[in-house]
Amino acid sequence: MPGGGYDFEDVFDLFLEASQGVWPQTIFTARDGTDLGPFSASEMVSEGVMLMDGFTLQDAMSALEIGEPRLDSGLIVEEQIRPPFDAMTLLLPEELCWILDRALAYETEFHAGNFLAHTIHTLLYVHHLNDIDPEIMPHMITRRNDPTRPLELVTIVLRAAVQGLLKCCDMAWRELARGGAYDTEDWQSDKCDVLLLEGMPVLYALSQLDEAIEWISTTSKVPIRWKVALRARLLLRKSLLQVMSTDPTKNRFDFQHAVITGKDHLKLVESCPPIDCEDDSPAQLAFDPYIGRRLQTATPIRVVPPPSFEDTCRTVAYFFDGLQEVGLLETVEELNTWQLVGDLRQWLPEPPLRVPYIRSLTQTTFYDGFLVLNKYSFEWLANRFFYETIGINYDWIRATVVGRWTGEEEPPLKKLEHHLYKLITPHFRALWYNPPRRRRHFMKAVVTWHGLYDILLQIKDNTDLTDLPHNHPLHQLPSAALLWRLAIVRDIVLSGVQLELYAPGERSFAYWYAAQVIDAHLEILDNMLPVVRKGLPIHEEMTYQIQLLTALQSLCNASALITMPLMTFDWDETRSNFFRRYKWAFRAEYDLFEAPDVVTPEMHRFIRACGGLIRDVDNPTPTESIELARAILTGLVDTHDTGGWAGLWAKDRMQLVHNLISVCDNLHGLPSTSGEMSTFDAKTLKWDPAVHPWFPSVKATEATLSG
Repeated sequence: MPGGGYDFEDVFDLFLEASQGVWPQTIFTARDGTDLGPFSASEMVSEGVMLMDGFTLQDAMSALEIGEPRLDSGLIVEEQIRPPFDAMTLLLPEELCWILDRALAYETEFHAGNFLAHTIHTLLYVHHLNDIDPEIMPHMITRRNDPTRPLELVTIVLRAAVQGLLKCCDMAWRELARGGAYDTEDWQSDKCDVLLLEGMPVLYALSQLDEAIEWISTTSKVPIRWKVALRARLLLRKSLLQVMSTDPTKNRFDFQHAVITGKDHLKLVESCPPIDCEDDSPAQLAFDPYIGRRLQTATPIRVVPPPSFEDTCRTVAYFFDGLQEVGLLETVEELNTWQLVGDLRQWLPEPPLRVPYIRSLTQTTFYDGFLVLNKYSFEWLANRFFYETIGINYDWIRATVVGRWTGEEEPPLKKLEHHLYKLITPHFRALWYNPPRRRRHFMKAVVTWHGLYDILLQIKDNTDLTDLPHNHPLHQLPSAALLWRLAIVRDIVLSGVQLELYAPGERSFAYWYAAQVIDAHLEILDNMLPVVRKGLPIHEEMTYQIQLLTALQSLCNASALITMPLMTFDWDETRSNFFRRYKWAFRAEYDLFEAPDVVTPEMHRFIRACGGLIRDVDNPTPTESIELARAILTGLVDTHDTGGWAGLWAKDRMQLVHNLISVCDNLHGLPSTSGEMSTFDAKTLKWDPAVHPWFPSVKATEATLSG
């Protein structure tokens, strides 16, 4: 008896006797509402509801459910009772394959942001590694013998695979803990006091996998079919551990080789799918979804169903693709290419958003807190920033400004460098945040970008440029900050559509404002294009951006017009929603700068513009804007123009253009060519980020009718 020696008494019989009585004033109500009359407490069924006279809705809302998982994770119903787990239970080869595949499925769920207690820790062998170690339990070897179930499958193969699994989780945990992803937002760091083999060297885990692979390859105790399947799974685990323990910036060849090899092993695993285990198979007992009851955790127990074998393989393939992309990015020194890839991963629905581990690894590959790409200092970064923006590096700008300075005080070059330091590396890391956090970072940083623009404007105004030609880059120095800032503002506005933040009545203004931002961006590009020398990648990129942004502006104008019927005419509601949605553009810090903000969101301008759009005063109809956008985008496809910084991601950038063409095709003809809104029902529009992150589509029935 618990408490023996302290004069405690067992009261179980007392409660049992009390529960046998009948409560005449109590009504037992079934799930369908049937009144079952007075009852004995012993007759209550699981998940039943007991209601008493005078029991109100408020009482129900204040009640605590007995056995509620957050309050009583120790409640065990009959269906959850399991026989004791014996780690030394012998397994068939096919059962071991099933266990390894299910463990891999749970690993993908951990990378997706679930708790270890609900995924990896449900594999009971994680908690019994010592029990299957032949060096610790040598007597077990002589006690168990079954020709179809070799003991080595457990003590050598399974043990090595579990060690490799835990070590991969350890590598992932270490990377995620560096701050590239956010605990409880992107991933869950709670280990529940279960070791992830933190003290085991990676080389030792790899040697154990090699030993298991060698045994599988040479044994005659396993049929050929399952030898191939088990060996493929061990090789896949080895490749995963190798690539996750290799720094791509320090061991480029080893990292890329491990990724390519892992993809080959994954294909072999896919060709050897497991068979379904019977309900009475000992493999079914290898996982306990309620293991959280026995762990040191305050996390409510939640059963996470593992994905299917096909879904798991697809997810692992995306994982390797992300790792391969990190290896390719590590070789790229162009900032605009990093910007492009970060944007594409947010804007393209395929492939899906990279898992937090990949996004964190990408950030630390770019900047580890000391060096950029593990070899460049901040001075290199500043030079690269200006060279890729206006065609001249920062060292030349600084020397020229110092020699031509006319201001009373010293040129604010240190202040400029401080702003650059605060902006550039955090900006490129933010490209791989999750979409909501990326948007929040941009909203906070946009005022600092305006501060950079203000400093560059002061430098230009106090530098003698009278003897320089009008197309000299120094004349366009402030535009360097504006180009980046306007691109960020455009991203903030359109990402609000992608994240489904806007109410239906807010979308028209969002599209209209995005068009205004793009218009200012195009004006700057038109002014800067003659300044940049032809033949440079920056000139090719500007030419491409002018065409793409013109098409995007046309689509925004068309979308603003066709969503106008969704607007509300309640001015108080519209005004409050406007200032809440665009509060990032009205921060008090803007008053500290001399330069006025560029393209501030203004509701009164939009209201006046609505009048002109409705009357069709010198404005193209939605159909005309859509046709213009499609013509420009088709031209980019026909000429295979992907800009100057696309590089290895030219195919992905072209896919972005094709997706915009699909938007044009879907919206073409709606509303009518006359531009009259009365012929079009805006409620037929549907926003689906899986179709396109920014623009609406028309339901199939409506599209068919319009066709």
